[in-house]
Amino acid sequence: MHPSQQPLMVEPYQPLWVSRYEDEAALLCDLPSEVVQEVQHFGSTSVPGMSAKPTVDILLGTTLWPWPESLDTALEQLGYIFYKAPNERWRVYLKPWLTMPRGYHLHVVEHDSDHWRDHLLFRDYLRTHSADAERYASLKQNLAGRLGGQRGTYQYEKGELVRELMRCAKAQSSQV
Repeated sequence: MHPSQQPLMVEPYQPLWVSRYEDEAALLCDLPSEVVQEVQHFGSTSVPGMSAKPTVDILLGTTLWPWPESLDTALEQLGYIFYKAPNERWRVYLKPWLTMPRGYHLHVVEHDSDHWRDHLLFRDYLRTHSADAERYASLKQNLAGRLGGQRGTYQYEKGELVRELMRCAKAQSSQV
């Protein structure tokens, strides 16, 4: 079954997600220093106690832009497969884990870009606002149960709440 058609699963929080991230971060940090500026765990698996799809999201910040596609070979040697480039400042790679073709999502982005900062701001907001994290987790569980493997619809239907929570996170960060 193609990874895009796999059923969506949202599971209760698992501490294993942190150690899976740490293992991958160690591998990624072995890449040449001009490639890796910083590596961060983000997404729902990085929010303690939050239900999530069991895919570990990793943000690799680099100053190498435009991204030299020749570096895809280095990622392939670590098991990552190029998936898509949603825009010129963001590339996504997948790596399987056990039976999951989407065990990891690696987002290669320009370090300290809006994309970098927004993803970490959203993560940090959910880590400190448990009621909003629970709202988000509940929505994801509902959507996963209702939509099967319709990933595009899942992403779209999360969008309104994500934008609301992002506005709250930005408002809070501007007050600090």
